[in-house]
Amino acid sequence: MKKFTRLSCLLLAGASTALCAADLPFIAPENVKPLPIKAELTPGGAVEVKLNNLSYTVNADFSLQPGWAKFTEKKAEGFKTFTVKGNTLEATGPDFALKRTIEVKDEAVVVTDKITNTGKEDLPFMYRQYLTYKVKPKEYRLCGYRIYSRRGNGNSGINSTTIVMPQSGGSVGLLALNDVFRVHFRAFSAKGLYGIGDDNLIIQPGVTQEMSFAIFPSEKSDYYSQINAMRRFLGINYEIARGFAFLTPNPPGVITFTDGVFRIGRENSVEELRTWINNKSATYLVAGAVERFGEKSHGSAWMKTAKPEIHKEFYKKVRAAKPDAVVMHYYHSYLDVKAFMTDTYEEARNLKPNGEQSDYRNPALPLYLPVEGNSWARLQEDRIERLINEYGVDGIFWDEFPHSASNYHFAEPWDGVSGDIHPRTHKITQKKTSVALVTLPWRKRMVEKMADKGIFLIANGGGYTKTMTDLFIKNKFIAFMETGSASNLNHSHLSTPIGLGDHLTERSELDCYRNMVRFLDYGSLYFYYHQQVEPFTHPTLAEYMFPITPVELHEGYIIGKERILTNRSGYYSFGGNENAELHFYDANGFEVKRPVEKLVKDGKTYYKVVLAEHESCAIVKK
Repeated sequence: MKKFTRLSCLLLAGASTALCAADLPFIAPENVKPLPIKAELTPGGAVEVKLNNLSYTVNADFSLQPGWAKFTEKKAEGFKTFTVKGNTLEATGPDFALKRTIEVKDEAVVVTDKITNTGKEDLPFMYRQYLTYKVKPKEYRLCGYRIYSRRGNGNSGINSTTIVMPQSGGSVGLLALNDVFRVHFRAFSAKGLYGIGDDNLIIQPGVTQEMSFAIFPSEKSDYYSQINAMRRFLGINYEIARGFAFLTPNPPGVITFTDGVFRIGRENSVEELRTWINNKSATYLVAGAVERFGEKSHGSAWMKTAKPEIHKEFYKKVRAAKPDAVVMHYYHSYLDVKAFMTDTYEEARNLKPNGEQSDYRNPALPLYLPVEGNSWARLQEDRIERLINEYGVDGIFWDEFPHSASNYHFAEPWDGVSGDIHPRTHKITQKKTSVALVTLPWRKRMVEKMADKGIFLIANGGGYTKTMTDLFIKNKFIAFMETGSASNLNHSHLSTPIGLGDHLTERSELDCYRNMVRFLDYGSLYFYYHQQVEPFTHPTLAEYMFPITPVELHEGYIIGKERILTNRSGYYSFGGNENAELHFYDANGFEVKRPVEKLVKDGKTYYKVVLAEHESCAIVKK
């Protein structure tokens, strides 16, 4: 990106204020090529990665009882035996064997550790990989969050990363890969160490647990360059075809959150629905329960109170209003409504350490585990079948997909890999079960069933595990992140980069538009939330947001194959000589006409975008 130091004062067309700023940067997608990466195992078992003049060494710690076994640059510590041969090493400890291999990819080095429990008891095995810097880095991020102190911790099953920009230049990223690592994931910084780890791993006797991660060296010194390399590595850049909104099939007479305003007009007529859908520029349309008429949203309560006749009549109107609509229904796999239950589903209860049942911060909403073969899983599969066969939906919106309000269950069935480990003695203090892991086989089968039947899936919370992320990629299913805090969008950077509108703060059309602009600060797109904001009187930036196949995410903009969306001034190019049309939006979310200026530089066509605060632009490839 080229910048100039001369200041200029630019008067925005259609705006009442002048914008004084440095001349504009030139922005185009990177010309990606395989990097000349060299990697080797050091004499001490650490991984040394070199990229031209940059060098990074990733050390490792493995818990003993007590103490640690270590891989360092020069010497391995705490092992009974240890040998390095080329890109493979083998080591043994008091009650485990470890085999490490490394493989160089186009933009990364993949490290695979296979740890076998050679003892007769369950093995607690805290696992940590880290870089060491005596001088605090220029910048570092844990799970996408920039940390300003010397100590920090982060947890994310999606953005399972530690990314460091050293004072010496360049950057390096560590990314957890396998399912268990991502579910147990902890990013950390302390005492000059910057790394990733699993502090909850238990390996059963005779079992081999594979742990894998990737190292991303780069000559670029910014977070989003790392994220974009990781997205390419994971294959997560696929088309997001349409916009999204919740809408409720309430019959006439139901008042919204805003007194005196009725949901989607007064009659839910086809014409009222058409206006509403067009103003929100949405095609993925998700209906929920009709609470006023006694229909509950969850579990056996929904099976007992479902009102298919109301929904099916409503779906006819929606399809008449928008023939290409993807009609979807709300679904949640962990919750029930206690007052309406006809069974306790005793064997499927999600339990706390004290034996009490977990709930959704309210005892009236108990939590259960859909584990393959139990009665709760059978109930939930029956619900999915009803939605597909009886309701005739085109898709399902799966809320809180990886887990709900409780991440862990503290009773049988055990997931076979999770537990709390004492930080000093390194002994197991209690076993526990990851909800995301123990339900994974059943959820995977349900997602495959939907794909086989042509049912589209949108999930709140993302794939979380590599297994599920790969399944989403295969079927181009979508995930989004809830945004009570916009910084939650950091967690979406290694998934479909979408934020759901903020139900805590949005009360007007302007609030929604301002969040679209704000989400671009995280390189993220926007999906509308529920009908808390009514009426909606005009289209906004969402009209030109989709379809988009992400190419690069950046702070303030996202580059896609079909379009670029930005809240920053600059000269923008798709990387060639593409023709494009520009759609500018003012600070109040209304499209405004402005002259289109373009120039050719280094064989690329660039379009000039000048924006003031809260303004945005969609550059759409013709």
